[in-house]
Amino acid sequence: MPKFIFLLLFTFILSSDESNYTLTEFDTETINSFKESGFSAFSDYTVINNLIESNFYSSSADIHYGMYLLCLGNDDLGCANLHLNRAIQIDGIQNYYDLSDSLTIYRDLLENARRAVKKENYNIGIEDYENVINRFPNRAIPYYELGVLYETINDRVNAIKYLNESINYNPNKEQYKLAIYGIAQSISREADEESRRQDFNSAIPKYIEAISYYPEFTQAYFQLAKAFYSLGDYKQSKSYLLQCLELNPNQLQPLMMLATIYKKMKDSMSAEKYYRKAIKVDPNSYKAHFRLGTLLMKKDLNSARMSLQKAADLKENYYNAHETLGIVNMQLGKYDEAVKNFSNTINILGEKSSKRYKSLYLLADISNGKEDYSTARDYALSAVDIKENGGAANYHLGIAYKNLNEKYLAKSAFERASKDKDWRASAKYELDLMKK
Repeated sequence: MPKFIFLLLFTFILSSDESNYTLTEFDTETINSFKESGFSAFSDYTVINNLIESNFYSSSADIHYGMYLLCLGNDDLGCANLHLNRAIQIDGIQNYYDLSDSLTIYRDLLENARRAVKKENYNIGIEDYENVINRFPNRAIPYYELGVLYETINDRVNAIKYLNESINYNPNKEQYKLAIYGIAQSISREADEESRRQDFNSAIPKYIEAISYYPEFTQAYFQLAKAFYSLGDYKQSKSYLLQCLELNPNQLQPLMMLATIYKKMKDSMSAEKYYRKAIKVDPNSYKAHFRLGTLLMKKDLNSARMSLQKAADLKENYYNAHETLGIVNMQLGKYDEAVKNFSNTINILGEKSSKRYKSLYLLADISNGKEDYSTARDYALSAVDIKENGGAANYHLGIAYKNLNEKYLAKSAFERASKDKDWRASAKYELDLMKK
């Protein structure tokens, strides 16, 4: 066929292509850049992937040759074969035919290795992949598939070695990174089992190993920090939490744990900072609002009240928020609101819960303050039923009985309260007054 007729035919094919993709100047620059330096010239692979999917025609054999290199580098062998054939159609130079023969050999060798693995002839598969690597040392696929083979036979060291090599040759393939991530996840799950058995000394090296394989494994960082936290090593725990947050600063759990560590280390300013960051990440985290509120109780009661109210609003049955809010309202002199808070706590907990104890004796305290001694007595008796020798409940019961002129019962209550070191001085003071 005369050359000009071939070009006319090729132009017709181009115009009838269903994709109608037209190469841009930037596309051409991308192809030429890849020919010169491979993946090293790129940090964003979007254009490369779009070109591979475009299935375009060009009147330039050199462009199709460049696309052959790009597709081959990206381990898309069908795409590589397609563009090499198009280059041959335009300019049938010997080099293109040689490359086509080489590509066929490469694909056949890979298929041989895959067949061996499918038949579970793993030793033969390893030899076959090593042969492919020796003959085609700059291709990522054999490294990747050999890595997967080693993972299949539980040789993680070699699996990671070859998977990393595949990423070195082709950093664009997400599945290569995911294969390493899968191994890291497997190791991390083993560590999780050790942690559940409280064997943190066994879990810690496994978390570290998982991170060494996949340095962006934020969950492993967090679990590692939790292990050190459980051992009381707050310094190490804090270090890994900070590394975890460097990878992704918008993680609620690491922020919360870091704030708690700072609180334990008496660094209230840093603790407040990270609780506020946690709230910014998740404004609906009732626990973050609650913990910030308890922290602020020593600094700013009104701000503490706002945080605790938010926690109670977000989770209506969170009794800790209601009870602590009641304590803050008592300290602010808002006794009617405190009564509502403690009543809410009791209702949430139910009549059989021993956790009602604090709210009951605080209600007794408020009732005594209002000179409603009968109500104070009833609340205090309910608290004493829960904790017979509880210092707080017996002290407030004693105050109620004293003002109801039940001197003997008051004395008995104060004597029980005096056995509690926290209430001993107050109870003995009342007993001394009764002797006069």
